[in-house]
Amino acid sequence: MKRLIMMVALMAVVCGVRAQGAVGSWTLTPRVGVNMSKLSEQDVIYENLNSQASQKVKYKWAMTAGADVEYQAWTQVAVSAGVFYSNEGYTYGKLPEVGELSQSLHFVSVPILLHFYIEPKLLPGLALKAGVQLGYLVGAKQYAGNETNTVTGNYHRMNVSIPAGISYSYRNFTADVRYNIGVANLCNVSMIDKSWRTGSLWITLGYHFAL
Repeated sequence: MKRLIMMVALMAVVCGVRAQGAVGSWTLTPRVGVNMSKLSEQDVIYENLNSQASQKVKYKWAMTAGADVEYQAWTQVAVSAGVFYSNEGYTYGKLPEVGELSQSLHFVSVPILLHFYIEPKLLPGLALKAGVQLGYLVGAKQYAGNETNTVTGNYHRMNVSIPAGISYSYRNFTADVRYNIGVANLCNVSMIDKSWRTGSLWITLGYHFAL
């Protein structure tokens, strides 16, 4: 993960500085990158040599891509709205008599963010951001060894999360790191009384276009 973050930062540095846009300006930013995600309360119990053992859920790496439109409302404050596809979920790694066990949750998400540019003169292009993100679950798959099953019905379709992060723009390029904290319970299995909430770290690289 450290190598990936350093690579994204280096890609931004070698491209040259873009401060935030002028007040009243609009920009379109396509973004592509990776995410690291898991669901809460997803530890699994399995039989192991005539006894029970448990395996904690692990983060799953996948990809995310989309675009957002940003409006520079004030010198240090901007707002944005976007549409993104994100492959999230979780993995357990390799389990005895099962093999690799994981699930992929395919979301279309709409993040609405407030951007605060920390110091436009001394640190142009550096911004903190936070907001709300609405997600729709398009489908979910479970992979157990060589078997693939559709498990969309185990989840509620709508997801709500709170994104918070930091970005740095250099010329027309921008590197963005944000963590999405899930607040909605996605569990749709009546016999389970646990809350399944998403948690995902997005690392993306984008390119600005003035509108």
